[in-house]
Amino acid sequence: MHNSIRVALAFGLGLVAIGATWASEPARIELVDSGNGLSRLDVSGAWPDTCPPQLLGMQFEGREVTLSAVRETAACSHIETPYAFSSADFDTTEIWPDGGVQRVRLLVEEQPGVQSQLAGFGLVTADRGRTSMTLETGLWWAEQGGEFAAGPGLGLSIENQSGMLSLSVMGYDTEGRATWHFGAGVLDQGLAHMELGQFEGGSGPFTRYAAPVEVTLGGAVDIEVHSPTKATLWFSQHDNANGHLSLRPVSIVRFQFSQSAGETLLGRWLITSDHANLRPTQWLQWTRVEETADGFVLTGADDQARLECRAPPNETNSPPAMCRLHQADGEVIEFTEIALRSLRGWDMNGQRVLAFRLD
Repeated sequence: MHNSIRVALAFGLGLVAIGATWASEPARIELVDSGNGLSRLDVSGAWPDTCPPQLLGMQFEGREVTLSAVRETAACSHIETPYAFSSADFDTTEIWPDGGVQRVRLLVEEQPGVQSQLAGFGLVTADRGRTSMTLETGLWWAEQGGEFAAGPGLGLSIENQSGMLSLSVMGYDTEGRATWHFGAGVLDQGLAHMELGQFEGGSGPFTRYAAPVEVTLGGAVDIEVHSPTKATLWFSQHDNANGHLSLRPVSIVRFQFSQSAGETLLGRWLITSDHANLRPTQWLQWTRVEETADGFVLTGADDQARLECRAPPNETNSPPAMCRLHQADGEVIEFTEIALRSLRGWDMNGQRVLAFRLD
């Protein structure tokens, strides 16, 4: 966590102790411009002994990138040792022609014939068009049928203000006791990395106020935004003693109280443009929802427009992936960023169109 965020948390919550003593630092992985149209991956960290990993090679498979490293295990002293290395230069347009987010893992071989251990993880993108990707403020939960499914016993609260993202994770520990973690970080190109703090020693709503006495910083999360209402959280914990990293991805989705994606979007909407005066302001009132084989259709009392949305059947608690607005005058607007209170997309002339729900 950035020092300013950590200090703000401690000051605002009246903490008297912050348990954040590290014997080593997990590897940080960044995509760096090497010039001449090429890029490279830079890795840095601190190993718990004097034998840090050394890079051997790099492999690409779809969106998965593997950095293979090796390290000596003999005659190593238990002294924290900083390390850094870089991959060979490569052309991102050739390796990742479809752009998007790439998932990079650092695997370290410590003994011949023994399975390599995960020592670092990072999300990178060379797609500058992802700068507008964001997450809608509100309640979230684990997505059923997502890429990385999880049980329903995980709740999240996300607050997004001016590019700063805060995340509260409400779940249970290994003994079934309720617990929650908090983190904050900058959202950039649809990606964020933040350390998670677990708060202890405070009070609840039925007892006299007492400030938390400790926040333990021992885990982290990397956030991969797919849409304003869908994301993947990559939870990681670093073992200070051996430098290994445990990783658990969880698909999350914006929580809908109605449990019906169509009913959630009913109401009054304002249609406008990304730039002033490009299109007249328009009001639409969705009052009816009709379920279809691959989603639903919203219509209003005047039948002057209809919103056709596609929602995969295996993602019953998820907002639709795409919606098309069909107007009586023949205009079609395609929305590809679907949130519960906003829609973003393009008209037939390639102009950016925005829609906002007003309750």
